[in-house]
Parts: sequence; C-alpha cells; structure tokens
Amino acid sequence: MTAVPGRRVSVAAALLAALSAAAAEEHQGRIALFADQAFRRGFALSYPSSAMGRRVEKVLETESGGAPAWRLCQWATRLSLADAPLRRLPGNELSWENETKRVVLGNGAAEKPDLILEVRGGAEYQGRVRRAGEPWPHLLVEQDALAVVPLDRPASLELEVELKLSRFEDRMAGRADASLHAAQFQLFFVVKETAPGADGDFFWFGVPFFDSRGEYPAAYRAKDGGKDDATGKFIYTIDGREALPAPPRLGQWVKVRKDLLPSIAAGLACAVERGFLANGELARYAVVNMNMGWELPGAYDAAVEVRGLSVAAVLRPGADCPRGARAPDAARPAVTSGAGGPRSRRGARTSSPRACT
Repeated sequence: MTAVPGRRVSVAAALLAALSAAAAEEHQGRIALFADQAFRRGFALSYPSSAMGRRVEKVLETESGGAPAWRLCQWATRLSLADAPLRRLPGNELSWENETKRVVLGNGAAEKPDLILEVRGGAEYQGRVRRAGEPWPHLLVEQDALAVVPLDRPASLELEVELKLSRFEDRMAGRADASLHAAQFQLFFVVKETAPGADGDFFWFGVPFFDSRGEYPAAYRAKDGGKDDATGKFIYTIDGREALPAPPRLGQWVKVRKDLLPSIAAGLACAVERGFLANGELARYAVVNMNMGWELPGAYDAAVEVRGLSVAAVLRPGADCPRGARAPDAARPAVTSGAGGPRSRRGARTSSPRACT
C-alpha cells in the first residue's frame, strides 16, 4: 500500500499546462478537446448520489503533481470508492478497489492500458433483480471540453481509442429481462447550442463499445428516461458496427478510429426532426462534455481496459477557432463545484433501432 502525500495544487498552473498543450495541437490545425487523455492526474470522485451534482467526495490523487482533469462518477453505487485506499501494484500501476468496483491507472508503458474500469454487479445487487424505474450503478470518467469548437469549423472530429474487454461474468442467474438488464460500456458527448443568445439546449451523442445483450451494440434514438434523474433530452447513439472494426471479445484489443462529425450532424438533424431541438445549424453547436465508462442496469461483473484515447477537432483549411471560444471552465480542476455537463444519466437502451425519416 502506498500513500500519496496531500498537496495543494495550483489552479493557475493546471490551467496554463492544459492550455499550452491545446495550443501546441491547435498550431497544427488540430485541437485536443480534452485534457489528460492518458488519465495520469487522477480523479475527482463524485458522491454516489447524483443529487449531489458536481460536489466532490474525495480527490483520488496520483504523484503527477497536477490537478485532476477528470471526474470519476460512481452514481447509484452501494459502496463508495472514497473509503478505498490507494494501492501501488507490482507493475507500478495505481489502484483503488472495493467490493463493488476497481479502478486502475497504468504506468505509462507502451502496450499497457492507461485505465481499467471494473464493475462488480454481483456485489452491487447482492442477488436482487433490478426493477423498472430503479436507478443503476455507474462507473465512468467525465470531463468538460478543454476547447469549445463550433461544429462548422472542423473538417473532422476524430476519435481514437483502444479497448479490451478483460472480464465478463453474468450474475443474473437466468433472470435477465433484456428490456431492463444489461452491462454497457460507451462514450457520450454532450452536444450543446453555444451560439450567442442560445438557451443552451443539448442532446446526447453516443458511441457504444459493448452491450451484454448482443455482439454489437445497437443504434438508439429516443428520449432519455428510465429513472427519476434522467435528463429528458434526446439520445442519438450510432450502431456499434459504425465504430468497431470487430465485436469486443474477451482478452482482445479493439482499435477504434472514426471521424464522428458526420454522425453528430446526423444526430443533430434527427433531434430537430423529432422536436427535441429547434435549430439545426451546425455552427450553433459544439461538443462541451464527454463521459466514458460503464452503466450497469443488471448484475454483471465486467472490466474494460483503455489506452490511447484521443478526441480532436481537425480544422478546415482557412477556418479559425478564436481563443475566446474556449470553455470558461477549460482546465478547471474537477475538485471545484459548479454548472457544466448534465449530471443525470441516460436510460438503458432497450428499444429497437429507429432511423430518422
């Protein structure tokens, strides 16, 4: 067991470092949308109750010397990681673990994961079967965008990440209902209207990587619902086949490389067509927040390893992205509270895929 001494981190220093990194990419016409994509700086841990918003239960510190860029969200869990000690593993990885979950940060070595997120649904549900309308455990990382780039400026919005399903065990004992129970690992963006005078309305854009109910996760287009703290906003999730070169298999790395901009544009058009948003001009919207990780509406034990995450906007020739467009909370350490990306989670995707027509 290794204890990391407490430290007071300079918000100004963290902000300067994050903006300098973004500026270096921006100089090449490529703008990194999120900071610390290798997860080296630890996490600001949420409370288990989503009603606590962005208040932080504990900072899970590393020895990097920087303030956390990511929040680690553990909504509706039975046991908080706030009481879990930091452990240094034999390979110099850092780990926080309790009966219901495990989070591991890599050592930066090539070919090793940067992050492992493991959920233990058997321990979460303790033999109980989740019923309709009940909340479910989450384990995901979340961050506000480092730069807010209007969606008419990029030629592409590039996602790169490698993923490996390293554990999966069904603890439902034959009692699963596909309309209620699943284990899902996915990435979501908040696509928000940020133009001057806009009311800040948004929709969820999702890239699904794993769903226990099928070989590939299905597309999903519907209102966010399923529990009391759902946002009621539109969810537009692409089919897993659009992002995954192969279905996730135990012990096998899958590399995702995709330009998401055409799919985000299609999602915006669909949200307008369905009446969730009033204006469909790309120039009025930007990606302002992302999260990635597990939602566990059923009793499953599962782990995914992550490495090489990159989310970047590649500007069109001649397009500018003024610094004034940067998020006001650009590199704000997640240890502070305040408004930002919605805290509520989406409902489990259970309906048949439907394309906008």
